[in-house]
Amino acid sequence: MATAPRIEFRAVKPLVGLSIAQESMPEAALQTFKQGAPVFLSAGYLNECAANPTLILGIASRAGQNQATAGARSQSVYLAHPDTLFLGNIDAGTAGTGITAVTDRGKSYGIIKHPGTGKWAVDNAGASKRVVVWGFWDGAQDGIPMAIGDILGWVFFQFDPQYFQGSKTS
Repeated sequence: MATAPRIEFRAVKPLVGLSIAQESMPEAALQTFKQGAPVFLSAGYLNECAANPTLILGIASRAGQNQATAGARSQSVYLAHPDTLFLGNIDAGTAGTGITAVTDRGKSYGIIKHPGTGKWAVDNAGASKRVVVWGFWDGAQDGIPMAIGDILGWVFFQFDPQYFQGSKTS
């Protein structure tokens, strides 16, 4: 059993069509989120989501730009459309002890931000349901082979459509 490095959420595969849906939106003021953070629109501007949000527009393609004025910069967002698979770590809350298990496939879990790194993870310890796990990364990263049973293992997931801001209004 190995411990995988923490990674940002990233869009990895369209389930329909040839490309991953992406849009550019203006950022709210003072946004300091990390690349890969889930974001939502509020009053027309992108903001970082809180843990287990009720609305998720998508995943930020780069870090927040910390501008003093809302709309001063735009951010490209990989939309949390139900036809897109994403990749991220699985964790038990933010403890760094989440372990991938074959029984995770098809289960719904929440999402949570690690306070130390600012990176988000699929939370297999909470009761909230925001994503569905589809499968597992079982390749090698930085020379470290990964497998089911790893701590902070990487999972492929899809956002639950009922929370996708592109199909739900606030």
